[in-house]
Amino acid sequence: MENAFELDTVLDIEKWEKLQDKIASATHLAILLVDYRGVPVTCHSQVKPFCHLARTDPQMSKYCEKCDARGGLEAARTYRPFIYRCHFDIIDMAIPITVEGRYVGAIMAGEIMLNHDQNDLEQVLDLTNLPEVAAFKSEHQQLLENYPHVSLNDLKLTADMLEELSEYIVSEAIKKDFLAMSYNKTLRFSKKSADNQQASEQHDSAFLNDALRYSLLQKRLQASGTYLAENKLLQPAIDAIFTNKDQHLDLQTLAELVNVSPNYLSRLLRKEFGESFSQIYAKLKIYWAQELLLTTDLSVNAISDTLGFLEPSYFIRSFKKITHMTPLKWRQQKKD
Repeated sequence: MENAFELDTVLDIEKWEKLQDKIASATHLAILLVDYRGVPVTCHSQVKPFCHLARTDPQMSKYCEKCDARGGLEAARTYRPFIYRCHFDIIDMAIPITVEGRYVGAIMAGEIMLNHDQNDLEQVLDLTNLPEVAAFKSEHQQLLENYPHVSLNDLKLTADMLEELSEYIVSEAIKKDFLAMSYNKTLRFSKKSADNQQASEQHDSAFLNDALRYSLLQKRLQASGTYLAENKLLQPAIDAIFTNKDQHLDLQTLAELVNVSPNYLSRLLRKEFGESFSQIYAKLKIYWAQELLLTTDLSVNAISDTLGFLEPSYFIRSFKKITHMTPLKWRQQKKD
């Protein structure tokens, strides 16, 4: 399986472990974060005495690892939390972590018992007939009896909560590993000086607050004229669009900035703006043209070149399609 994310490199492990410890304390669950291979990424939080003995026993630990792997695989297969019984009849669960539809790891939690109907849950590894397993369980039976008991409904609610928490992990991965690097990439697209860019942003702010009044863009515009994306993954792509008004950046180029596929980026942009990429990009070009028509004496041909149109005639047709009038007529109407 190809994975773009390595949790131990994109996640702040120290911060996550502090949060993991608090959740474990509040829920009485043992919690562990593993990568897509099942390899632990964090230390085990609140591991119970019986499970600690089993996981440090050379023979028993192999069975524990098999249970973890099978639980994680089932969660990865269904993309849903999977609650199950281990080979010692202890309740565990695996909560998948996915990025762009790909399984990158799981939150493993459990070491708990149910109040009733425990045997209704699937046992992923049945070792009832193995003498060494039965002997180990019998020897430490008192430790098992001290495990906390919860209802299945409460455990499902906890699983749902931990699934939501995986959203945090995804956003952290994006923020630390992709967003920063991708934003740096956008800087290489810029051909403007800092002074020109600042002046451009001031013009953007004065103009876009009016011209985008019927667009979802307006909700996220900042005073500087920049756009703060609701989905942080999109920020480098949107910054590239706003920074490079003289170019026509395609989905492939923008997708490379945020390390996703063009199709996936297209869906994210539609969700962000409420319309397709081609529609919102065409409107932006015309909105920027209107700003130049209002604030400069540039000719229609010059504005066409400034905004990266191949031919002035195509710019005029595009402008008229959205505003229902030519650029010159629009300028004259606004200045009268």
